[in-house]
Amino acid sequence: MSSSKPWPSGVSAPLTVNNDNDHSGLIVVLTAVCLCLHILAVVAVIFSSFQKSTLPPGGYAFAALVTTAIIQAALVFAGVHFGWGTKIESIETSDKDKMLKIIYSAEILSILVLGLSKSTVCIFYEALFSHMQRRFIRTLLLGTIAWTLLSVFLVAIRCTSSPWNEISDSTCSSLFQRWEAVTIIDIFTEVFLLGYVILAIFKVMISTKQKILVICALGSRIILIPLAAVRLHFVKIQLDSAEPTLLGSFATVCTEIYLALSVSCFLTAFLKPFIAVYENDNGISYTYKGPSESESRAKFQSRLRPGPEDSEFRIHPRSGSRAESSRGWEREEDPIINKSNTGRGLHILKTVQLSVDNESMELSERGGSSL
Repeated sequence: MSSSKPWPSGVSAPLTVNNDNDHSGLIVVLTAVCLCLHILAVVAVIFSSFQKSTLPPGGYAFAALVTTAIIQAALVFAGVHFGWGTKIESIETSDKDKMLKIIYSAEILSILVLGLSKSTVCIFYEALFSHMQRRFIRTLLLGTIAWTLLSVFLVAIRCTSSPWNEISDSTCSSLFQRWEAVTIIDIFTEVFLLGYVILAIFKVMISTKQKILVICALGSRIILIPLAAVRLHFVKIQLDSAEPTLLGSFATVCTEIYLALSVSCFLTAFLKPFIAVYENDNGISYTYKGPSESESRAKFQSRLRPGPEDSEFRIHPRSGSRAESSRGWEREEDPIINKSNTGRGLHILKTVQLSVDNESMELSERGGSSL
């Protein structure tokens, strides 16, 4: 809180404050926290990609998402520098136009961030749930792209040729209806994504506890649904207010939190304790089960008797090491969820890796005389 008393000698005033006439400090602090979450997301994905030596599905889309989110946060900082978050009469005339243009650009980029977030998740789900019919998730991806373009159009094109000046209902009466349409479709897309995850996970033959863990990880975006409604509420407060540059700070803060969570929720897909119900205490991984149980048992026994044509499991006489698998699915660290050939639903199979070492053996002499 700022004080009306002058600051003591040798003590400079803070760069930003938070009081009844100035909320710039609130915007700066929370936007900085959200920016840290964006950077943390980048580090986490880079680390995961380095460990697996490959980009995750939707990796390039995620890179575009985080880059756009960081630029959007930088625009918010610039808007605060020129007066956003304070009363409009306290903003210098030379800075007012710059501030409005910057915040206008930040609003458009915020929609692009949300659109990229949904698109990245759709791409990731399509790769993860290969057993599901892809028509639904691809349709949802196309719908997300269409929603993003339509939302940018609704927010960017306003009532006059200077849309950045229209930040309240007094300057453009249809603004709230535009934001309302954008938010409703936004919520519906999140509901569809959640429903797709639940349907996909319940087709996998694992325990109920494991299903709940995976749904909690992949369905963490459900938190965005109430947050979208809260954001719309603060947008309405800004549009109805006589001081939109001051009260608009709450809508800005809510938007930044919303964007940070939409980026961070993608990271739950890399939390192996959740997605991999996947490894147990003995380090045994779970992978795709194709043939029936009897076929798997016969195949396993045949691997203990390696032949020259066995390309999946070979034992070298001296080293005891196993040659690289031609298909490599036994070494897979992440689960592969797919249909089984038995028609009995989806299965997750424990695969045991064995190695055999050569040992010298001595045969005991038989009784009796030798010829």
